[in-house]
Amino acid sequence: MQDYTLSIPENNSKAKALLNYLKSIDFVKISKRTDWWDGLTVEQQDRINKSADLIDVDEGISHENVMEKVNALLNNNA
Repeated sequence: MQDYTLSIPENNSKAKALLNYLKSIDFVKISKRTDWWDGLTVEQQDRINKSADLIDVDEGISHENVMEKVNALLNNNA
């Protein structure tokens, strides 16, 4: 058996009508799912976008560099 995913915007009246119709069909299961991005605050989204912009212009800090600094801090405090 295969499952299919259909994305429908909630703010569209035709989409709402389609959802209501699908709800009336006994073999259709509808579950609402939100993207993790939508669960972030505007401030968190802004920080992520700024970080992505820095990476795009090679001004970001690599993961390896961050891990080296974290390990150095942890080893000094142990």
